[in-house]
Amino acid sequence: MTDKKSVSSSAVGIVAMACCFPEKILPISEICLQEGIDPDFILENELDIGQVRVFEGEWRSDPAVAAAKECLSRAGLKPTDIDVIVDFSVLPQDYVVPAWSMSNKIQYDIGAEHAFNIGFGGGGVTNLLAAFKFVSALIKADDGVRTALLIASDVSIPRNRVINPDQPMTILGDGASALIVSDSADVLEILETEISSDSSRHDVFNIPGGGLAHPDRIDLYRVKIDPLKYSVSSSFDALKQLSRKAADLAGISLDEVNHFIGPNISGKDQSRFAELFHLSDADPFGKNRRQYGHVQATDLVINLSDFLEKQAGRMREFGLVCSHGWGHSSGAMLIK
Repeated sequence: MTDKKSVSSSAVGIVAMACCFPEKILPISEICLQEGIDPDFILENELDIGQVRVFEGEWRSDPAVAAAKECLSRAGLKPTDIDVIVDFSVLPQDYVVPAWSMSNKIQYDIGAEHAFNIGFGGGGVTNLLAAFKFVSALIKADDGVRTALLIASDVSIPRNRVINPDQPMTILGDGASALIVSDSADVLEILETEISSDSSRHDVFNIPGGGLAHPDRIDLYRVKIDPLKYSVSSSFDALKQLSRKAADLAGISLDEVNHFIGPNISGKDQSRFAELFHLSDADPFGKNRRQYGHVQATDLVINLSDFLEKQAGRMREFGLVCSHGWGHSSGAMLIK
């Protein structure tokens, strides 16, 4: 039985975070050899990724179970304290989605018997921001919901780590993450979350094979990004507008935001973030990108964890967590 709370006074935030990465490390040179790509081509496209982690287990949901258990431990909570579980994964896991959701299995594996489950898909890294927006609103509005567990596990399709080999845009690593969001948070408060979707780019990021479009084309069962539908300028323009809107709703200027936390897609992508937000430190989380590659929305959890470590003992400052979602689904979340 949860305590009653006031919608107007509830401050919702992130209580704990945890990531789980496979032990096996695969250097970029070996990935290029496996996928028939010239390593110099990777350098030419300014990906700035040195290695990735590779999952070799049976069930792709297992890393998310481990991350969830670690996150609960860090928060000092029991599985029965969880009211809702949200899956923000991007890539397919144990079974075909959306007929199956990993959040259902996580509930069973950790024993969160009081929770209900939901999943967000189709938004790339912005899946996590959609999850934040949903649980923040739900916790503030529903007296029966106080604590949410957000989880993801993303494992690459075999021989599909270099996305768009003819014009490489990123290199995928494997990993999982979990976060606890609650109205009793005193660590990282979620102030505003703004999201927008451009439906004309609904298929900019997709796996063409294996679905109804090409049910028998297993050769097309691989992630691709349509370069004709991904517009750098419009994607980053949309992100800037959302960021300003989030700041306005919080009653501050975007100039008052001290930290900008984005995904680890590539060195080139980060340079665009730095230019967009006039960052004094152009690549604050570059070591994470070089060590793990692009692990979908788990990128944000890795970088948020770094952000918290750097802020330990300091006066609380504003931060913006953002994603362009390859132009289809953009999001900006203001934190403090």
